[in-house]
Amino acid sequence: MFGDTRNRLPFPFVKNTKLTFTLDGGMKILRGRLILFGQVVISGGSNSGVLSGEGGPINLIQRVRIVGTAQSGSRYLGGTIVDATPRSLLRNAIFQRNAGKFVGDLGGSSLGSGAAGTYSVYISIPIYFADSTLRNDYSTALNMNTVDSTGAPIWSSVQVEVTTGDLTTCFTGNDRMPDFSGLSIAWIDERLDIEGDTNLLVQEEHYALIAAAQERMIDPAMPQSGAFLSWFIMPESGGNAYTLSDAILEKLTAAGSTFNYEMYASDIRQAMLDNGFIDPAQTATGLYYVDFGEGLLKNSNPAPGITAQFRVLNPSGVNQDQLRIFTRRFYPPLGS
Repeated sequence: MFGDTRNRLPFPFVKNTKLTFTLDGGMKILRGRLILFGQVVISGGSNSGVLSGEGGPINLIQRVRIVGTAQSGSRYLGGTIVDATPRSLLRNAIFQRNAGKFVGDLGGSSLGSGAAGTYSVYISIPIYFADSTLRNDYSTALNMNTVDSTGAPIWSSVQVEVTTGDLTTCFTGNDRMPDFSGLSIAWIDERLDIEGDTNLLVQEEHYALIAAAQERMIDPAMPQSGAFLSWFIMPESGGNAYTLSDAILEKLTAAGSTFNYEMYASDIRQAMLDNGFIDPAQTATGLYYVDFGEGLLKNSNPAPGITAQFRVLNPSGVNQDQLRIFTRRFYPPLGS
């Protein structure tokens, strides 16, 4: 067998909880997809509320984590492999697709902006392990084999954790009654039997609150291990509204042992267009993608010692605006 692509582990949606399931082993995962599908019925109440972030149905999923528990003697780093919200994962997919477009619900459902009604849902939240921006895009596929090329064991388990929400996480102030009994979650992954070892790709999202306009704001939560392939910065305004905005980030300055970087927000956006990461006809408000790899893993930047400074404005007030930062970094197997 050379490939294995299946819809795995479907189970009912349960609101406001953490759903956990374990992936079976074998081959290497190129891409995983969390699927939310079925029907949502909204009834009663009188207030549809105000859109929060992505709204519905996307915000019915609050966060996705993938955790790998390494076996004793494994050459692979155990711990959190993916930790991000659908906003980061869906918009990171813009840069992985040749089309450079955002795709939300396949049928265009927005749950009627919280109004009463019956809505069909099919949303696919992609997680890319094989990186289409690299010339050898299999080099960061997730190794799910029992042992590596040296015969050392790899994982004792790899689990997907899905934190769910409800109607109020989609629309602030909504007082209607949702029926999620017709809604399900499934995991799909695409695997290939690829020889040799791959690098462990860690995809992580964190936030930096903006207390005031600053010339050199520091992000203390920036990871300090592994090697960065990219930073994806999403400025958000308005507190709980989490509205993507171009009125916050003005400039990014960063430096490390292998690079210097100093670009204004408009420079970053132009580079995204020049590199084909976004379609010029599509909106890119609040999206700033910094590609370090330029197609090669060797161009990545070691995280230890990197300093980053953000010139930011704060139009909404103290700690009402923030930077949502999605990073991708990799770790070779020990001894490689």
